[in-house]
Amino acid sequence: MSSHVRRSVVALVLLGLLGLAGASSSTNAAPAPAQADTYPPTPVYTYPTNAAKVFRWGVEAWKDEFEVNPLRGDWATSAGGDVVTRNGMLTLMAYPGSGTVTATPTSQKAKLGRWEARVRVWEKDRSAGTPYRVFWELVPNKKYRCGSKSIEIASYSQDELQVTGAVRTRPANEFTFSRVLPLTQGWFHTFAVEVTDDHISWFVDKVVVHTERRTEALSNTTFRPQFRMQAVDGASMRPTWMQMDWVRYYTLDRPGALPIEAPEMTQGTYAGAC
Repeated sequence: MSSHVRRSVVALVLLGLLGLAGASSSTNAAPAPAQADTYPPTPVYTYPTNAAKVFRWGVEAWKDEFEVNPLRGDWATSAGGDVVTRNGMLTLMAYPGSGTVTATPTSQKAKLGRWEARVRVWEKDRSAGTPYRVFWELVPNKKYRCGSKSIEIASYSQDELQVTGAVRTRPANEFTFSRVLPLTQGWFHTFAVEVTDDHISWFVDKVVVHTERRTEALSNTTFRPQFRMQAVDGASMRPTWMQMDWVRYYTLDRPGALPIEAPEMTQGTYAGAC
């Protein structure tokens, strides 16, 4: 047998022995532990998370990033609950007997423009009580009756599987939508609205979901933004936090870079009209 052949045979024998050793080691090794289930699952965010970046609305004309403590003095807050800045977030803290909790900036109002905020809800005790319903909304700068002339950018409860939005105009017009969304507590979602002379468009997690052009939906109202945790009269509510990472307002000076064509809203009658 030539030396070249001998070397080949030896190499094959060694490879076989190594394979057997590897198989034996693999057979005797303990199985890898299964990955533990976690709840809530970790959210996956695709950046940017805001419509302003995607549609290129430009530089915000007004904003609050909530990086100061205490809360800036241009915020008006309700008597019930606590409204603070916590870890760089506007935090509305409501308890079983807090009633409705609100936070409204006094330094921002406009008839037209784009408003956007990154929002999450965290129920601190889900064992009992009635869930709060949260609102990121535009309300008339002046007093209004029965909730008319308001725009709900986003509204939901932790017990629901979808977010809703609406616009209401006098005397009793209501245009609404709902969108299925993973409203897992602690997850952020970004909601925006664009209000112009001829349309209103809603954005959920940077996607335009509805555009309403019917004149009955356009009120020519001067709005101010508001965050609200709505309690049920007489009910013991679940302790809940509503947190905003930031809130921003953009003018219409810069046209949007992408189309805002989307389905119109569902038209109906506002039950609270008077």
